[in-house]
Amino acid sequence: MRITNVNIPKEEIHNGLETVQMKGMGQVVLLAGKNGSGKSRLLDLVNYVNDARPNSNKLKNTLDNIHSCQTTIRSQKKIITKMQITQGFITDIEVLKNQNNEIKTIQQSINALRESIYFGKRILDWNLLDIENSNDKSKIVYFVPKSLDLGDHNEDNKNRMKSNSDSVSFIGVQNINNGVFARIQIVQDKWFEVTHQNSSISKEEKDKAIEDYEKLKNIINVFLRTRLDRNAEGEPTLFGFAITKANLSDGQKILLQLCLAIHCQGAALNEMILFLDEPENHLHPEIIIETVERIIEHIPNGQVWIATHSIPLLSYFGASNIWYMADNKVNYAGNKPEEVLKSLLGDDEKIGKLQDFINEPGLMALHRHAFESLFMPEAVNTGSDDPQNLQIKDAVKAFIKDEKKVKILDYGAGKGRLLANVAEANAEPIESFRKWFDYVAYDEYDNDKAECLNKLESIYTDYKDRYFNDFTNLYSKYNKGRFDIVIMCNVLHEIDPKDWIDLFKKNGKISKLLSENGILLLVEDQEMPVGEKAYQKGFIVLDTPQIKELFKIEEEEIDDTFFDSKKNGRLKAHLIKKEFLMRIDAGSKQAALEDIHATAAEKIKAVRTIEANYKNGKKHGFWLQQYANTGLAIAESRQSGLFKLLDID
Repeated sequence: MRITNVNIPKEEIHNGLETVQMKGMGQVVLLAGKNGSGKSRLLDLVNYVNDARPNSNKLKNTLDNIHSCQTTIRSQKKIITKMQITQGFITDIEVLKNQNNEIKTIQQSINALRESIYFGKRILDWNLLDIENSNDKSKIVYFVPKSLDLGDHNEDNKNRMKSNSDSVSFIGVQNINNGVFARIQIVQDKWFEVTHQNSSISKEEKDKAIEDYEKLKNIINVFLRTRLDRNAEGEPTLFGFAITKANLSDGQKILLQLCLAIHCQGAALNEMILFLDEPENHLHPEIIIETVERIIEHIPNGQVWIATHSIPLLSYFGASNIWYMADNKVNYAGNKPEEVLKSLLGDDEKIGKLQDFINEPGLMALHRHAFESLFMPEAVNTGSDDPQNLQIKDAVKAFIKDEKKVKILDYGAGKGRLLANVAEANAEPIESFRKWFDYVAYDEYDNDKAECLNKLESIYTDYKDRYFNDFTNLYSKYNKGRFDIVIMCNVLHEIDPKDWIDLFKKNGKISKLLSENGILLLVEDQEMPVGEKAYQKGFIVLDTPQIKELFKIEEEEIDDTFFDSKKNGRLKAHLIKKEFLMRIDAGSKQAALEDIHATAAEKIKAVRTIEANYKNGKKHGFWLQQYANTGLAIAESRQSGLFKLLDID
């Protein structure tokens, strides 16, 4: 599970922090800031709020209680009505007085029931945290490594060893390190006793001890990649040595403490959210990064929050994962790493000295973009205020005429963020929204299927008929020409140019789905901040001139074909008619590639004449990738054309 949004108003906070609003968190959340800025208090707050999150039983009991209160109120109102009717026939003043007192008592009971309903509805409407794939077993493991000195339990008597072992259950206490070896010894001893042939322990206790030990072995094997075993002297062993003599590295000591923290809290790895508070206090930066990477590797659907002021750690995971704390407020770093540096280092002079030390930030950005371009892209979550989502909503709204329903295919839907964010940004009841927004999701890969289906289910009752991973099933369900709009949001650059023609030509996959008056809505960030290897040749981002070349669109045909949400040339949406799509051919594809190749060359020359800062370093990295990737695509296209000319398979 992952916390994707935090929305805690000031009135719900009692530790000095201001209103907390965080949106679109991914697998790693880094909290940066000076000591005292509020990082640890934010972790404490989110942990506390999560503990207060109503589980399914509480929600059910609350709903049942509300219904019971409402039934009782109706019943008591009827009693009051009957009593008031009969009062007209009562002549005895004392009897009338007693009846009025009884009515007053019943009315007080009704008021108390109404108050119970009010607080019950607050529980049902609880929305301080948005958590993906949450369930009652989902846990936050709060882990604060305080020391690398793991106490030797062999020197403890039985009572002290048990006391140290029990201390591990209280995550975050100062002496968790003292109880690690003791806890392993006790869990293993218990397993050894219950599995002995002469053991007289009950089956229930035996099963629990075996399950407990197997879970501990599994967690240790996952994070330390070794087997927890037992030697002839009855001591637990790691890497073939007794645990007290295994000569563990600093990183392994931290990971072993984490293993015990996870085990004691009963957290399932795949459902875990891990909070780490300033791990750099005891670890070398390289070891921190290796440790966090190991953790991330084994919680693919989980999340790690790290409160830190370690610049190496922050720079490794990048500004897109960073939230910085200052003056008891939390803000998103995004593409403003200078804000984080200022919060940690102070004035520009100090930042400049750091920049001199670690080389030009422009070079860092260039290298980072090149490194990121070796890895496949990941689907991300964004908020409803994301400019691209607002852009798409406006484009769809503009398409609607006479209140008709608009039929939409989201090509490359990923986690379904477009649907969720457009629905949220529309600010109308779901019942009204789904009457006009007829949405279907398509993604070639099913990596994010579960999350996309969750978002579909929150809006449509027939959600299972609205998600597809192959065109055969899509065509089986929906007729040709069924869709008014096909949306490709940050998708075209992920499609290999050799597949463009089959996608858009007459009776191509996209063209076949569009109605006669349908449009393709292309939305792309023209300066991708993060590199990616969408396919072997990388990524290619087309701008308006290249789209005109690709689909042979003449100047007089452009009309309102594209618009720019921020008026800065970056976030552009192109509305392309079906008739334009079908003009694509090998020649127009080649012309588009050659145009972007030439443009990239000019952009590279231009960026080399301006200030070498972090922002411009990213631009440099982006255009270098564009130049290289289009060069590869052009060479492949020419080679393919030569083979066809020579009739070579």
